[in-house]
Amino acid sequence: MRILIVDDQKPIVESLKSGINWEALAIEEVFTACSAKEARLVLVNFQIELLLTDIEMPEEDGLSLFRWARERDPGLVGIFLTSHADFHYAKQAIGLGGFDYILQPARYGEVERVLSAAIKTVQKNARIRRLERTTKLITQQRDSILDLMLSRYREERREENQELFVRLRELFDTDLQPCEFYPLWISVVHFEKITHTWDEKLIRLVIRNVLEELLEREQVKICVASEGLNEYLVFAACRQGALDPAGWERGVREFIGFVNSHMDFAVALYPEREAFRDFREERIDAIRERRKTNTGRKAQLFWEDLETDPAQAVNEERIEAAVRYIRNNISRNLSRAEVAETLHLNEEYFSRLFKKYTGYTFKDYEMMERIGLAKKLLEHSRFSISIIASKVGYDNFSHFSKIFKKMTGYTPQEWRKEKGTARMSRER
Repeated sequence: MRILIVDDQKPIVESLKSGINWEALAIEEVFTACSAKEARLVLVNFQIELLLTDIEMPEEDGLSLFRWARERDPGLVGIFLTSHADFHYAKQAIGLGGFDYILQPARYGEVERVLSAAIKTVQKNARIRRLERTTKLITQQRDSILDLMLSRYREERREENQELFVRLRELFDTDLQPCEFYPLWISVVHFEKITHTWDEKLIRLVIRNVLEELLEREQVKICVASEGLNEYLVFAACRQGALDPAGWERGVREFIGFVNSHMDFAVALYPEREAFRDFREERIDAIRERRKTNTGRKAQLFWEDLETDPAQAVNEERIEAAVRYIRNNISRNLSRAEVAETLHLNEEYFSRLFKKYTGYTFKDYEMMERIGLAKKLLEHSRFSISIIASKVGYDNFSHFSKIFKKMTGYTPQEWRKEKGTARMSRER
C-alpha cells in the first residue's frame, strides 16, 4: 500500500515521514509533496491508495486536490490536516468523500490511529472492487455463452448447444446449486422516438437489472443474448424449486408493466411457464414460433400462440427479404419503390406491410440501419469518418454528421472517442 503526504511546510512533511511507524501500518511506500502541483505529478505517475494532505495551502488547497484526485481514482481514501478547529472544513472534507480530518499539531499516535482505520477502509474497498470485477466477468461469460448458443441455433449447428448449455449451467451452479432455468423471449416492438439513444448493451442492462430486482427474493440471476437491437433471449436461473411457476409469472408481469410504463421503448414478452435443467431446443422453437404470431407488434405478454393469418408466413418472408436487401445495399441510395419492386409488390402495399411487421416506416428503418452500422464502424474500425459515411450511404459528410447527431446525441467524432476508448479499456 502507498501513501502520499502533502503539506506546503516541508518540516511537517519530513516529521510525519520519519515519525510514523509505517512498517507497523503495512505501508510499503511513502511519497511526499510540498504543493498540490507536485502532488498531482505523483498521483499521475503512481498508484496511491491513501492521501494525507494539509487543507490550507497556497495556490491550491487540499480539498481541491482531493476532489481532482477522486475524479481520477474513486477508490482513493483521503485524510485532511488542518490547524483550524472549524467544522466548516470537516463538513467540506467529508462531503467530498474524505475519510477523516486531524487537527494540527497532532501526536504521531493520533495520526497512526486514524491511518490504521483508513487502511481498513482501503482494504475493504479493494475487496469490494475485486468482487465487482469478478461478478462482472462471470456475468459477461454467461452472456457470451448464451450469445454463442443463439448463434449456433440460427446457424442450425444445434448439436453444439448441448455442450455449451452444460458449461452455462456449471457457471450458475457455482452460486445456485442445483440450478434450473426459465426461458423468456423479449422483442422491442416500439421506440418512443426515432432519435433514441438506446443501444444493445443498455437494453441488456435494463433487462438484467429490472428482472433481478423484481425476482430478488428468489435470488434469480439473469443472462441475456441478443439478435441485434430488437430481439433478446433470456435465461432466468434460480436454485431448483426456489421459484415456482406462479412466482415466475408474477415477476414477468411486473417486468413488462415496469418497462412499458417507465422506459421510452415498449416490449412484447414470450415466456415459458415451466423451468428446465436439461436444455431442449424445442423450447426455443416454440417461443420463436409464438413470437411470429404477433403480427401487429403488440406490446404485451404472450403466454400462448395467437391465431395465425394464413398469409402471415408469406408476408414475414417478404419483410425479411426486404431487410436483407436494405442491409446488403446500405452503401448506396435506396428508395422504397426499388425495394418494393424486388419483392414484386405495389409500393403503397409494401409500405403498409413493412410498417406492420417492423413497427417503422421504410425511411426510418433504413436510417436506423445506416446509423447502426456507422456506430459499429466508428467503434471497431480505423476507417476515417468520411469513409464510414460513404460506407453507410452518405455522400455528404456534413449531412451524415447531422443525422448521426440527431439519432445518437453524439457527433461521429464524439462517438468514436467515447465508445472506442471504452472498448479499448475493456480489452486491456
